[in-house]
Amino acid sequence: MQDSNPVIKNELLAYLLRPRRMVFIVNPKAGTNLQKHIRDSVDNHLNHKKFEYAIWLTKKAGHAAELARKALVEGYEYVVAVGGDGSINEVASALVGTETILGIIPAGSGNGLAMHLGYGRDIDEAIKKLNTAETKTIDCGMMNNIPFFNIAGVGFDGLVSNMMKGSHWRGFLPYFLKSVEAGLSYTARDCQITLDGQEITRKCFAISIANGPMYGYNFQIAPDAQLDDGLFEVVILKDAPRWQYFAAIPSMLTNKIYEADFVEHYTAQKVSIRVDGANHVHLDGEGMIIDDLLECTIKPAALRILVPQTPVEES
Repeated sequence: MQDSNPVIKNELLAYLLRPRRMVFIVNPKAGTNLQKHIRDSVDNHLNHKKFEYAIWLTKKAGHAAELARKALVEGYEYVVAVGGDGSINEVASALVGTETILGIIPAGSGNGLAMHLGYGRDIDEAIKKLNTAETKTIDCGMMNNIPFFNIAGVGFDGLVSNMMKGSHWRGFLPYFLKSVEAGLSYTARDCQITLDGQEITRKCFAISIANGPMYGYNFQIAPDAQLDDGLFEVVILKDAPRWQYFAAIPSMLTNKIYEADFVEHYTAQKVSIRVDGANHVHLDGEGMIIDDLLECTIKPAALRILVPQTPVEES
């Protein structure tokens, strides 16, 4: 009598060839609102021979991290954050130190980390890139034991992020207008900064602790930052006339911000910042106020992440 069940001659090969489990954690309120068609995009563009998938929607702040932890318990091999830098931070924070791999679909306003990795801004194209993406390992920054993966900031850009918090008006224009408003009102503050034990004192307009090089919209604050070198690039914008800050904006698009007279930059593994009073801070674009000493450390090789393959240039 013939057995009706399939015969598995090579269990290892069958395991390797089976579809991998992928879950998309979607922030339905992220900046661009293009993610409302995410199910159609995944149906049309994901390689279904390679991946089987689920889609989970977040319902509140912090829910993305909860869902990522749920994905770990349920054995998903890939967890894809669909949203902006804040959504990516939530999901990635839950995956640090695990074998589960993060994917990214950019659906926020700035999408700094996604743009740097090569996902672009188009959701359909980003899903196609997941099909052939390579797994790499990147570092995780910690500020007062709170994770960040791209950039943490203190001062002016922290104020802008706090001003944008809770706003339903997203995109480049509102961010630019809030930046102008903050730029005209924020006053540089005396900061005691310790970089791997070396102390310096500066009057600072902003301090960026960069694991990755760019904010959203391709503005590069730390052009030489690398996600996997175990180091921070620390970029200090010193006190200067307001017009100099605005005049230097184009240099962030041409990777020449270090050439500005009011900019200093350092490399360090551990950074401490002391400022009197409350600190306006952002971690991957999410604003908060921390009334304490700020201590930043780096966790090397802490997160596995899907990175789009670099296209081969035609000769």
